[in-house]
Amino acid sequence: MKKISIEELYVLYVDTIKRCGTYLLDSDDVVIGYNIFEEFDIGAITFLHTDNLKKLVYDGLISYEIMFKSSTLRSKFLALQQGDEWNINAVRHSSQWKEILELADEINSMVVRYANG
Repeated sequence: MKKISIEELYVLYVDTIKRCGTYLLDSDDVVIGYNIFEEFDIGAITFLHTDNLKKLVYDGLISYEIMFKSSTLRSKFLALQQGDEWNINAVRHSSQWKEILELADEINSMVVRYANG
């Protein structure tokens, strides 16, 4: 298996975060399903994993606060996989999903600000 560079890891991390957010509420079901249940799902498991977040912090690509919030986002997302809210209707109407989408928006903003110094 090919080891990815820290730069590639950062790109995949940012792509993962961008797959989730309140912008999805204005999207059709196909877009929500693809972004959340396929792309973000894979990225949350892999690129929001603590080990990968630590690498990004160590290389100065994200802050400790971004790491903590990303880890929290991952935990909240994975917890929903075990319940009744693992569907598009819940994404649109559940308070738990709203919290996840808003946290992703917050992290997205933080990443942009951090990258721009």
